[in-house]
Amino acid sequence: MKRIVFPVAAIILLSMLLSACGGGNDTSPPSTFSLASSVSNLTASGLVLSNGTETISVAPGANSVTFPTKLLSGTTYNVSIASQPQGFTDICVLNNGAGTVSNSNVTNIAVSCHAAKAMVTTFAGSGVMGSTDGIGTATSFNSPGRLAVDASGNVYVADSGNNLIRKITPAGIVTKLAGSGAPGNKDGAGSAASFNNPGGVAVDKSGNVYVADSRNNLIRKITPGGVVTTLAGSGNYNSANGMGAAASFAFPTDVSVDAAGNVYVADASNNMIRKVTPTGLVTTYAGSGSPDKPVFGNGPAYAAAFEFPDSVTVDAVGNVYVADTLNNSIREITTAGIVTSLAGDIYGKRGSADGAGTAATFLAPNGVVVDTAGNVYVVDSGNRLIRKIDARGTVTTIAGNASNTDSDGIGIAASFRHPVGIALDSAGNIYISDSESHLIRKISAQ
Repeated sequence: MKRIVFPVAAIILLSMLLSACGGGNDTSPPSTFSLASSVSNLTASGLVLSNGTETISVAPGANSVTFPTKLLSGTTYNVSIASQPQGFTDICVLNNGAGTVSNSNVTNIAVSCHAAKAMVTTFAGSGVMGSTDGIGTATSFNSPGRLAVDASGNVYVADSGNNLIRKITPAGIVTKLAGSGAPGNKDGAGSAASFNNPGGVAVDKSGNVYVADSRNNLIRKITPGGVVTTLAGSGNYNSANGMGAAASFAFPTDVSVDAAGNVYVADASNNMIRKVTPTGLVTTYAGSGSPDKPVFGNGPAYAAAFEFPDSVTVDAVGNVYVADTLNNSIREITTAGIVTSLAGDIYGKRGSADGAGTAATFLAPNGVVVDTAGNVYVVDSGNRLIRKIDARGTVTTIAGNASNTDSDGIGIAASFRHPVGIALDSAGNIYISDSESHLIRKISAQ
């Protein structure tokens, strides 16, 4: 058999051609590259980064984060901050978040954080007493009471002096949701219904609004379509438990609703926290009815003592927080039914001192709300301050000063005349009803 011998040059050429064509048997995967970001000065939890398909929760003190999935060269990416840290602590800015992977790991994405400042602005109201609908500062209120915010960012206001429930869209458009404006206790649709000095509102996940109809001693319900019914209360000034109209309240001032639709009531003149089921069954949730100082009144809910509890809120797991107004204290009712002092002097001492838990002091706190991170925000009405109690129990002042004015500004440069109600939206913005100024104020992180 005759042997064929190829020239060396031909062998080299054939090898180069096979290499250019992949060699026919090269199964190595294509190169992929990491997508990472540096992080600086993050002190708080709640920061979440997203690349559109994956999210990363960034821990306080982290220096860098890397997305799990590696990307091919030529892939475009777009990283964003999906969630800012909660609790008016840090605010973070992202740089170089978008681009294209080009044969190397992406390392120039950067997140830098700084201490958040509370920027106070006027969200709605002209400052002149009235009931004018419209947009923003072209509208008017009359001694607005407490507030609530739904999942879409609509703000509901117990417009106490006008005997109305008002609605403010995220764009600042103010309308009347329910109430005729004249004092009364009539059920019906929209303006056919009536209230008497409504003090507080809450909204459930279906968009139903609950009202502490204070001078009527009733708990009312407004459907998303504006139809008003009475959920509980006879109208008598009393403290009877029972179903619907068989129950009674004594000047209920605020309401909050949990995930199951149970309504918690600050039954102020009864010195109690009451609970109303979705079917209207009323029970006493906490409070003996006899006023006393927290140092003597902590313990099992049935034996606990409050003194004119003016506001109530419930967190995602069912803990209830109370602005115990005349005790100058913030109380917590655990899901196990134990009442404790979260913050404020246990003997009811007045003051405006920041500090840890019961070393801090308040003066007639009137409003309370809790965020998803467990931070509790307090309208410290007597001091004209907005305070924060973090998850560790430390109290700080985030906005306001002692001056009796209604100036916008940052932190303690801003001022309130008589703040009463407080609510939070899903982005962490705070809304305040400044009752004596007839304004709705907004606090955002800057």
